[in-house]
Amino acid sequence: SFILLLFQGIYAQSPNLISYQAIVRGAGNALAANKSIGVKVSILQTSASGTVVYQESFTPNPTTNANGLLTLQIGSGTPITGTLAGINWNTGPYFVKTEIDPNGGTAYSLVSTSQLLSVPYALSAKTAQSVTGITGTNNKVPKFISANSLGDSQISDNGTSVGINVGTLDPNIRFQVQSTTGDNSFRSTLVGVPATSIATAGSIYGESTTGIGVIGVSSSQNGIYGLSTGTLGGTVGVNTGTGKGIWGVTTGAGVAGFFDGGTSGKGLIVSNGATGIGTENPTGRLTVMQPSTPVAGIDNYPAISGYSYTAAASLKGGVYGYYNTANYGTGIHGIGYNGVEFTDANSNFGTGNQDVGVFGSANTAGVEGVSTAGIGVVGYNKNSSFAATTGVGNTYGVYGYANTIGGATVPATRYGVYGFASGAATNYAGYFSGNVQVTGSLAKGSGTFKIDHPLDPENKYLYHSFVESPDMMNVYNGNISTDSNGTAYVKMPEYFSALNKDFRYQLTVIGTFAQAIISQEIKENTFVIKTDKPNIKVSWQVTGVRQDKFANAHRVIPEVEKEQEMKGKYLHAKEWGKPESQSIDFKSRPLDKMPETGMKGRTSEGNVKAVQNEKTEKGEVAGVTIKN
Repeated sequence: SFILLLFQGIYAQSPNLISYQAIVRGAGNALAANKSIGVKVSILQTSASGTVVYQESFTPNPTTNANGLLTLQIGSGTPITGTLAGINWNTGPYFVKTEIDPNGGTAYSLVSTSQLLSVPYALSAKTAQSVTGITGTNNKVPKFISANSLGDSQISDNGTSVGINVGTLDPNIRFQVQSTTGDNSFRSTLVGVPATSIATAGSIYGESTTGIGVIGVSSSQNGIYGLSTGTLGGTVGVNTGTGKGIWGVTTGAGVAGFFDGGTSGKGLIVSNGATGIGTENPTGRLTVMQPSTPVAGIDNYPAISGYSYTAAASLKGGVYGYYNTANYGTGIHGIGYNGVEFTDANSNFGTGNQDVGVFGSANTAGVEGVSTAGIGVVGYNKNSSFAATTGVGNTYGVYGYANTIGGATVPATRYGVYGFASGAATNYAGYFSGNVQVTGSLAKGSGTFKIDHPLDPENKYLYHSFVESPDMMNVYNGNISTDSNGTAYVKMPEYFSALNKDFRYQLTVIGTFAQAIISQEIKENTFVIKTDKPNIKVSWQVTGVRQDKFANAHRVIPEVEKEQEMKGKYLHAKEWGKPESQSIDFKSRPLDKMPETGMKGRTSEGNVKAVQNEKTEKGEVAGVTIKN
């Protein structure tokens, strides 16, 4: 007689197949190894003796492997009754009946009948791939108009253009918005600027018959930001009547208009007509109206130095802007409630990871943040602030990257992000609230997990140390009981032999005195335990050394000579009773000395100072100073 021993749960996969594995044993419980077996499988509805809704046989016959394991896929055989795809899995329960002919023929005998549990519902879930009975207008994005019904929304999408409340989409306009009254509209891409020769097309176009074409509002940053990387203007204002091409208004202590020419450009150029500052009726090319001295300058120097303020004047930002970069010292130095604050523009088009809010470049520290009470540098990326019409890429709060510029001396070590903390009872060089991924290697002095204490979570933490090894070791363990013959087969994961080598074994008998041995080492991800008594519970542990490609390329070398420049120094100088100056990372801390800083922000209360420095021929410093 033959026994079909189900040894691994059946499981469903789409499309319309159910994997099935079992071990076939013959007389004396011997494995039916490498044997052709005739198999007939039936799916029964309601009970183990219920109606046959599907039945199939297999040609050619499936063959067991060396361990007597029979593997087949229900649904891949020759149907006798019904179809597997036609089964409504929601009207169960269902049972699978297995019949075999150990001689490979069709003289089947019943071996087992077992209930199918939740596994086939993967096939049931496949029906969610299509939905019928839904109607709507072509190119209209659907929305729920009731709890169970879909209808047209105001959004249209023809694959090229997207519109809101637009009847017919213009194929030349990427994004269009039309008001309910038709008075106002918004368009993006390939829209001409009317009545001008300055531009023939624009990215964003706002049109109104009675109101304002484009309105930009921000409570703390730029209402409208224009940027051009070509030869034309970032923002162009055209007036064909008697009004103003560009009109800037501030109702508080802000600035109505601000112009920044960069390191080699010009802050403001008026090519024709009169320009007025403090007056709407200029009488010359430049007319400045101010009771006190508005501008004080020095000829032949590339900067203007001077200031004008009243006792009641106040500024919020530490630095409002700059004209040139600094060849020596600090390019921007701001002291105020906000040390240095920059915001990059939002756009309707973008790759999602190319805009830079703050960029600093210097010989020592590109960006330095110092705070007396708060955070020195904050990196924040809120990608949902503006919905991009087209955008891909990742979102980074802080992105660190280290590389050697062409022609520069290659350093011994580069740091994408370097963190150092000291001076407190608890110091964190880096603190992560969330998941952390390290694709390379990780070196540390010690390591633990830290959790809320299971017995007193509100008042205590619980720590456990990591398990360390010089061999890149993986540890696997478990409990198993031997059978009536004192034999137990331990099946390891499919990836086990591919991942590991150099296996080590440990066995511990539980509950009685008995002997246990490894009767067969790992072969095809399985090893065998043998006890001198039957039905013995055994706790086992197996270790292996990683042999994946990364591990083979980056083996741990337990003992390594320190670099020549690091000899005589310590990773943990304090613990060895040495001064901090003998710490290996002492010279690597970029803020131990005041650096030449490309961009620096300090937060404190007091004067607000904005300085644009440049070394002159006389070694003097000229700039602009604003005080309050």
